[in-house]
Amino acid sequence: MRAWAVMVSVVALLAAGCSDTSGGGGTSPPDETTTSDSTSEPAPEPTGAETTQPRQNKPAVEIATLPIGPGAEANQPDDQAKQCVGVSLTGLELPQGATVTYRAPTLSQDDKYFEIDQSGCGGQSPECTGHQVRSGDTPACFAGVRQVTNAEGHHATLIITADATCATAEDCEALKRGGVSQIGFDSRALGGPQPSETPPETPETPAETPAETPSDG
Repeated sequence: MRAWAVMVSVVALLAAGCSDTSGGGGTSPPDETTTSDSTSEPAPEPTGAETTQPRQNKPAVEIATLPIGPGAEANQPDDQAKQCVGVSLTGLELPQGATVTYRAPTLSQDDKYFEIDQSGCGGQSPECTGHQVRSGDTPACFAGVRQVTNAEGHHATLIITADATCATAEDCEALKRGGVSQIGFDSRALGGPQPSETPPETPETPAETPAETPSDG
C-alpha cells in the first residue's frame, strides 16, 4: 500500500506540472520576439559621391554662320587646284563662360566650282572641324579647298556653322545672330597646255650667193 501511495503522489505532481501556467501561480515562457530597433545596425552615412548634385545642362544654341575672316598665314600647296586659308573669328566677342565648337566647313557658291579638301592645307593644324574657341582664347584654324572647274573667275564663300554653350540663356541669344563670312576663293584658269621645255626650231636662213662679175671679152 505504501508503494501505491507514492506512485499516486508522483502522478499528481506530473499532472500539476503539465497544467496551464497562465494563472497567477505559474510563469509564462520567455517572449522570443525582439524588436528591430534593438538589433538593427545604424544606417551608413552617405558618401560624398552620393550627395553630389546632378550636373545642370548649360544653355546651348546653334550659330548658322560664324563671322570669320583670314587669320594665320597658310602655306599654299604646289597643286594649283588646291588652296588653304587660315580662319579666325572676327567681330564676335564671346561672353565669359561661353564655348564655341566649329562644325565642318561648307561652301556657298552658285555652282560647284570648289569642294572642301583638307589636303590642300598639307597637314597644317588645327583643322576647323571640331575646333573650339572661348572667351579670351580664339586661335585660328585651317581649311582647305580644291578647285573642280578649269574656268577662272568663279567665286565660293567659306561658311562655318557652330554650336555654342553659354553661362546664361541671354549670352546664347546674343551669339545666335552670328555674322558674315569674309573668306572666299576665286577659281583660276587650269588645264591649259604645259610650256614645252624644248625651244622652237628657228628656220635656217639661206646663205647669200655672191653675184658673178661679168668677164671682159
